Amino acid sequence: MTDKRFSSDLKETAAADAEGEWPMRDIEEALRGLRFGTVTIIVQDGVVIQLERTEKRRFHRRGSQR
Repeated sequence: MTDKRFSSDLKETAAADAEGEWPMRDIEEALRGLRFGTVTIIVQDGVVIQLERTEKRRFHRRGSQR
């Protein structure tokens, strides 16, 4: 059984990829709202194949002198 949403996303991604648009759109989305962390772009043969976002959140104890 094929998920119609996945199928249409694949078509949209393929069309956007042909124009080189989707990597930039996804990179911008990964950066949006990121205060502390990293965005890693994996490139193979000159093509973006993977995007990783790692967000760091630090919590301070109440009453801490820091």
